[in-house]
Amino acid sequence: MNNVKSFQEILSIGYIYLIAIGILSESFYYSQIGINILSYSSILDVLISPIAKLTSSVKTLIVFFVLLFLVFQLPKLLVKKREKNWFKKRLKLEENLTDKEVESTLLRSFLFIFSIMLFGFFIGTGMGQGLGTSRKIENNDIKYHDHITFLDGEKVNVKIMGVNSSYIFYLKEDNKTVQITPINSVVKSIENK
Repeated sequence: MNNVKSFQEILSIGYIYLIAIGILSESFYYSQIGINILSYSSILDVLISPIAKLTSSVKTLIVFFVLLFLVFQLPKLLVKKREKNWFKKRLKLEENLTDKEVESTLLRSFLFIFSIMLFGFFIGTGMGQGLGTSRKIENNDIKYHDHITFLDGEKVNVKIMGVNSSYIFYLKEDNKTVQITPINSVVKSIENK
């Protein structure tokens, strides 16, 4: 029962952490293309943004789950090696700790390292994608393969920069400023290539 409670606490804190770095990532991306994304986000957008980023690529999702598996399994495996010289030299833990205490210490260390890796991933991708997109806008290096059809029948060639539950963010061919349009009652269809 204690392990389940501990796992639930880690899961809850982990999700709050994911939401915080997801917000930062989105903010860094959109701020570089001139948008304060929090002004256009609903609470649902904020809650699902980290999950959406993690599931945006199969490779990213697989790496995330493999690393998460290792974070929880490596301490159990390493506890069995605690009498080895390499273990004692590298980890320098107190000799009088029980196996459970060593496992708990290792788990906290691995969770800390994993959280730093997630921070780097989210912030790095947010900043990197935002910087790359803003440079493409400045250099007129945008490919306008997407299409938006509005309810009035107008069809526009665009580059979609992002979408959330309420708004679509896009560039028109003749404009370097990102346009923001509500999806409901305005957009009939979005064709994203």
